[in-house]
Amino acid sequence: MSSGDHAGKRAIPKGFDYGPRFASPVNSPSYEWRDDTQFLQVTRGCSHNGCRFCTFFKNVPYGKVDLDEVEFYLKFIANGDKNIPVKRVFLQGSNALHLSYDELMEIRELVCKHLPNLESIGSYGRISDLRDKSVEQLRALHEAGYNRLFFGVESADDNLLALMNKGYDSAELYEAGGKLHESGVQWACTIMFGMGGHGYGFGHAEKSADFINFAQPDITGSVSMTLVFDPFTKMYAPLHYAVERGEFVEAGEVERYEEMRAFVERVNADTLFTARHSTLPKGLIAALPDQRDEALAAIDKIIGEADEVEFKHMRMHVPKV
Repeated sequence: MSSGDHAGKRAIPKGFDYGPRFASPVNSPSYEWRDDTQFLQVTRGCSHNGCRFCTFFKNVPYGKVDLDEVEFYLKFIANGDKNIPVKRVFLQGSNALHLSYDELMEIRELVCKHLPNLESIGSYGRISDLRDKSVEQLRALHEAGYNRLFFGVESADDNLLALMNKGYDSAELYEAGGKLHESGVQWACTIMFGMGGHGYGFGHAEKSADFINFAQPDITGSVSMTLVFDPFTKMYAPLHYAVERGEFVEAGEVERYEEMRAFVERVNADTLFTARHSTLPKGLIAALPDQRDEALAAIDKIIGEADEVEFKHMRMHVPKV
């Protein structure tokens, strides 16, 4: 068969002869890695791409994936569905929820067309992605199958939101959190310890806990701010250079767990607190507020046994796989 005949047999997006390709490494919460879950790229890069602590997607300009290309991906996923039913799809791109309500609904229809066993659709999102979405639209997305959405909150401290160039302030954070809570959608978020640097105190932990009490996410994950070289983007986070210039002094290892303790002590919302990220040398998990005492005891034990040098070595050698 000639190459011309080969091309005439199937109309596929240019450069996709060997199946779906992702613009960046697949990125999702660890609990999304299940046999019945597949990843579907619908956007590329990050719509904001300006957070000072982040290297993810920095080398990929933001853009939407054409629907014919999305459908091409789906046909490959559907082949696997015959053997292991696909019950969940986690959308790829830094924040696929930046897409409009109509675009997300259109993707939902396309996914359901090819995956008859589908039960839910998940995605990462930025708080700013909810600016153009009403509570009613979020509720409709939830009813259509969008669930267990994940937002990188990081902090509810206005000083740190501005310092890290998050692109919104705490007022918008509370507005978005209220929408999520009222819509009934299940969602998770991340709080980042160490954001304020050495000696910043507990303001970040306390204000972030107050937001969790207001918005009541189902899961509150925690990470520790870590400025390492990213082999995929081949760059450091912008904040790394501020550290080199002496403009920002990173928090110590014990300080980070002391922040975590102040946060856990203040959270009253029913949320599953997870501290099992690769940037945390010692981890724990607790259903708050019921298991608060156990969580505080575990954190106290970590603080009491912490070795600054060892913990920093463990945190700074976060594997990039």
